[in-house]
Amino acid sequence: MPAIDSDSAVPPTLKEKVRRLPDRPGVYLMKDRIGRIIYVGKAKALKKRVSSYFQPARSFTLHPKIRALVDMIADFEAIVVKSEPEAILLEGKLIKQWKPRYNTDFTDDKRFLLVRVDMREELPRFRFVRLKKDDHSRYFGPFAHSGPLRKALAQMRRQFGILLSDGTPTRLPDGS
Repeated sequence: MPAIDSDSAVPPTLKEKVRRLPDRPGVYLMKDRIGRIIYVGKAKALKKRVSSYFQPARSFTLHPKIRALVDMIADFEAIVVKSEPEAILLEGKLIKQWKPRYNTDFTDDKRFLLVRVDMREELPRFRFVRLKKDDHSRYFGPFAHSGPLRKALAQMRRQFGILLSDGTPTRLPDGS
């Protein structure tokens, strides 16, 4: 009697592709049998995250929507990036670009935060914006998480007296 392959639900090509994935941060694009991108996800470790979709024991405990997604996966692509924040930003960009059927996050038109400084102003201020314009200002970002960004700018305001869009001029710590 032949041995039963416990991963028989996963085609050998997908199993091999999963084995070759690196344990690095990145974004993965799940595709259906005709090559349409049906899901975009991010991972701290691509190999671990993508392989979790194909664990036979896990398939019975998945939410019905995830089970339907896994059943439709015929192929996938992976894009390796340098860091997890970069993966978050790329994931959002790709979801907005491809509008995959199984993604619910990043489907609105909301963009990541940028920090804008117009150096032509008499007292340049740091302003939060979501759209970069060709207005000769300096832009920093994009930032995936607004909380840490707001905290960092608040600290810079306290420590160095920088101006925020709603701030008023303050004295520098040395009294000048």
